[in-house]
Amino acid sequence: MTSWPPSEGLSTPTVSRASATLTTSGSAFISAPAQLVFSLVIDTSTYPSWSSFIPRATIRSQPSSRETPSSTTGRSSPKDPNPATLQPGTTFTYHVRMSPSSPKKLTDTPLRVTDVSTPERQSEYIPEEVRREDESYTEDLGAVYRVSWKGDGGFFARGLQTERFTEVIVRSEGECEVRTWEVMGGVLARTVKWMYKDTLSKRFEEWCADLKSEGEKRARDGRGEVEE
Repeated sequence: MTSWPPSEGLSTPTVSRASATLTTSGSAFISAPAQLVFSLVIDTSTYPSWSSFIPRATIRSQPSSRETPSSTTGRSSPKDPNPATLQPGTTFTYHVRMSPSSPKKLTDTPLRVTDVSTPERQSEYIPEEVRREDESYTEDLGAVYRVSWKGDGGFFARGLQTERFTEVIVRSEGECEVRTWEVMGGVLARTVKWMYKDTLSKRFEEWCADLKSEGEKRARDGRGEVEE
C-alpha cells in the first residue's frame, strides 16, 4: 500500500498539481463496508445525523433523464430514486459550518457533481493512464467508490477554481479507507488560503472522523444500507 497523500502533492482534473494554490486533505480507516460508508457520503439526507462540518445540503437540481452519464465517455447509470442522492450532474449547495464555536453560522457553497464511480459502474472520468501515474487516485476501479464535485457559480465564477474528490477504498469485506481532498486555484484561492488554510485542514480531518464514527456505528447496528 503506497503512502497517501503522495509527497509530490494532489491534483484534480479542474486544478492540476502545478496550478494548485491550496490543497486540503483528510483520511481515515473505517471498520465498516465500503459501500455503506460511501452511501453516507452521497446521500445528503444523512448529513444532519453525522456531519459537523456540513450539517445540511440542499439539492438544487437532478439530471432530468432516466439515464444519466457517469463519465466523460458517456457511459450511463440509472437515476437513483432517492432525490437526496448525489449523482453525475447534480447541482447542490453545501451549508458549511466553518467554526464549531458558531454552530448556527453556515456558509452556502454552490456545487456540481462531476463524477461518480463504483465497482459496479466504473467511470473513466480519470483515465487509466492518469490513475496509473498519479497517486492522487486509486488505480483499481474495482476496489473504490468515488465521487467528485466542483464549484458552480457564485464566488467560483469570480476567480476561484476548485474540485473535491472523495474515495472510499475497499480494504476487506468489513473495512475500508476514506480519502478526501480538495485542490484550489485561481486568484481567490490566495485569499481562501490566507483566511482558512488551518481551519479547512482541521475540518477535513473532523469530517473523516465523523464519517468513521457514523459508518462504524451503522455497521455495529447491522444497518448495511442507508434508509431511503
